Amino acid sequence: MGRSSLIMVLGFTTALLMIGSNISKVSSAAMDNYVYYYNNAMAHSVAGAGMNMASRALFENSLWTAGFSNKSFANGTFNVTVQNLGGNKIKVVSTGSFFGAQRVVSCVLQPSSFSRFNYYSVTDQNGFWGGGDTIWGPFHCNNTINVAYFNGGSPVFMQKATSLNGIWNYNGAHPVFKGGYASGVNVTLPANLTPLQTAAQSGGKYFTGAGGDVFIQLNSDGTVTWRQGGAADWTGTGWTTTPISSFAPNGAVYLTGANLRLKGTLHGQLTIGVGGTTASTTQGNMWLDNDIVYKDDPRHGYSTDMLGLVAENKLWITDNTMNRGPNNDFVLMASVFSRTDGLWAQNYGSRPVEGKLTTVGGQIQNVGGYTGTFSGNTIVNGFKPGGTYYDDRLMNDAPPFFPTTGNFEVVSWFE
Repeated sequence: MGRSSLIMVLGFTTALLMIGSNISKVSSAAMDNYVYYYNNAMAHSVAGAGMNMASRALFENSLWTAGFSNKSFANGTFNVTVQNLGGNKIKVVSTGSFFGAQRVVSCVLQPSSFSRFNYYSVTDQNGFWGGGDTIWGPFHCNNTINVAYFNGGSPVFMQKATSLNGIWNYNGAHPVFKGGYASGVNVTLPANLTPLQTAAQSGGKYFTGAGGDVFIQLNSDGTVTWRQGGAADWTGTGWTTTPISSFAPNGAVYLTGANLRLKGTLHGQLTIGVGGTTASTTQGNMWLDNDIVYKDDPRHGYSTDMLGLVAENKLWITDNTMNRGPNNDFVLMASVFSRTDGLWAQNYGSRPVEGKLTTVGGQIQNVGGYTGTFSGNTIVNGFKPGGTYYDDRLMNDAPPFFPTTGNFEVVSWFE
């Protein structure tokens, strides 16, 4: 009996010792896991703090590349590097350390291009968005959005719309904002077109006004037919046909000191700019003498065609035979940019009612130009609304060297 009791006591003692040892090991492992996950979570937070501080530095100076080295934060440290990836993209890598744990947060940034807007203006003057106007992409007015009830309805904004100074509703308008609306947003135009001009001079095609106005016809086979000087219209001699890859290898074309006339079908990627004296009628303007379209319409499938049209002053839809007539619609596929003025229809207040004006891409301008006039609910001069269609590719891509806002936007984020 005594021996049995002793064996029982020893058995229970051994079992309790084993259980206690396991409890101790589990407790110790739990503490180790807690410390491990806590340190890693803190290292991740420290890396995030480094990324936030780098973002602030880039916001204040888009050329900042210094990074940070062993910067203390919340009992840890972070290191930040800024790497140029080419193509106007940069990669920011932030490594956070906390008591032996390390975590990395990185992102790829690119300059925020004005081409991401379906429509931008500093002011629309007395122009109004009305029935038949459908804006499919991001919209911004750096003043007041003017909307009116005419042509049987009110405008529709399919994505986010913003303005600096609110909305003016005229004639009982009820605009529809399917992507939401925000006021108090300030986005300013660049001070000049120097980056595009420099790109054209150092790997693109550069013209000076000494040779006169430039005529460019875009061809669906990936070539351009062009001429400088000569006849004041599309007649005459002196034409050259060149593949885009030879005409402007980096995709940048710029004319300064004269006007540019354009038409045709693009197969490729170009940004065509014209600069000159502000408010001049003899230079810095672009004339659209006929439809400008892509070989492959991005609304109907895959397309690599992309065009930027950039002017210091006005872009004119010419009042000529090719653009005239109630059954003759005008189609413009491009991101259109005017630094000091806007896109206008020539003789918009006196030309008869034309066909529909349809744009695919974006209009970015200082002044919302007029393409027609209305009386009550009726168009009386110029082009009828045909739709402002957005090219979805422009949310993450842009024509070569298209003007930027001066800030960066996130392309990708890794943790």
